[in-house]
Amino acid sequence: MCLCRESAPLWTLLLLLSNLLLWDNVASVTMCAMKNGHCFLSLKKMFHMAGKQSREASEIISGIFTDFKKHYVEVHRLQKTVPNKCHTSSIPLPKNKEQAWKAGKNDLLKSVDILLTSWNTPLQHLEDLFTLKDVPAVVISKVKTMKEKDAGLVEGIKTLYNLLGNGETVNYPAWTGKASLKSDNEDARILAFYDMISCLNSDFKKIKIYLNILKWKIYRLKNY
Repeated sequence: MCLCRESAPLWTLLLLLSNLLLWDNVASVTMCAMKNGHCFLSLKKMFHMAGKQSREASEIISGIFTDFKKHYVEVHRLQKTVPNKCHTSSIPLPKNKEQAWKAGKNDLLKSVDILLTSWNTPLQHLEDLFTLKDVPAVVISKVKTMKEKDAGLVEGIKTLYNLLGNGETVNYPAWTGKASLKSDNEDARILAFYDMISCLNSDFKKIKIYLNILKWKIYRLKNY
């Protein structure tokens, strides 16, 4: 039985995990983050918190996308309704909830890790949109909050993937959108950020769905 404590930072506790266990053995063991001989977080709790963070991040990104589109694309009357192809489009992922439910736990966790890692470089340039003219304060605030959420989620998922994944090497898709964000043409830059945020919004919705399904797959295990 776990003595679950929530006073320490979420992913700091995750980094205390020391027992490397195979995913297939999860059902037969109780896994917790240990400190001073006490159990802090169960596997169930870790996935619950990861799901909560991904849901909050997805909601923030959706708000950024709505605010950005309304303020720039619609106000500037730019004809943009469908974004260009996302840099993550080549990743073989479950296309809908039905496929995600049929996917194995390893595959879902791997999909989340690949998506998050694929956004590491683009997100380093997300705050470049602050250089656009008349950036709404609400957009600036949401972008900063979103990056904080993403940093925590990335750290946690990396810990879980290293702990439970099969250790295979993954080739992450390259992002080539930096030049477009640096364009001298303001409208071109606005559309480049629109594409970026639209893809980010879409991918984090997938992450939210995958983690939610993973959480319920873990909940069905007798021991956690």
